[in-house]
Amino acid sequence: MINPNDSIRFTNVVSKKYQFYYTDMDKAIKEFLNDIDRKGAIIKGPLFYSLNNVPMDKNMNVELFMPIKQDKFKIDKDMYFHSYFSIEDMVSIYVHANFEKNTEIAYAALLNYMDENKLNQVTPIFHILSGDETMQYVAVKVGVISDEENENDEKESPTDIENLKYKGTDKVTVINDNSSAFR
Repeated sequence: MINPNDSIRFTNVVSKKYQFYYTDMDKAIKEFLNDIDRKGAIIKGPLFYSLNNVPMDKNMNVELFMPIKQDKFKIDKDMYFHSYFSIEDMVSIYVHANFEKNTEIAYAALLNYMDENKLNQVTPIFHILSGDETMQYVAVKVGVISDEENENDEKESPTDIENLKYKGTDKVTVINDNSSAFR
């Protein structure tokens, strides 16, 4: 069953990008968790990752993410620290057992739902690994925007700061010529 109103929201998230052959996923996860442990962080979980390519050749480009308890963390140069990690407007489905086969079915179900509901994908596909020793499952999530919202966004000029709207917020403070902050 598709959840049409999902999100991802975590604080204090460490991430690292990897490229590997699909059978090396466990090795990459172990390396990532060992790197976090080596730096002295306390893992809060859950582990999640984004799939940043279509692995036609079975080579995967992923970014692994792990929420930790510390609000400050000295990262390695190939890691990232996100004090807040949030993606709204996602659709999702849960996968239990036989993950390889059922994940492909979940992708098809999500893509079919998006097509039927005139939604466009705006994020990579995320996989949130959850459960315990007795039952494991994966939440498969993707950020979407409706065709109608997408058409409205294309009509607005990205450089027209006077008309900039962000989820109902219409006040923008210009910090310098190259950036802005919403208030």
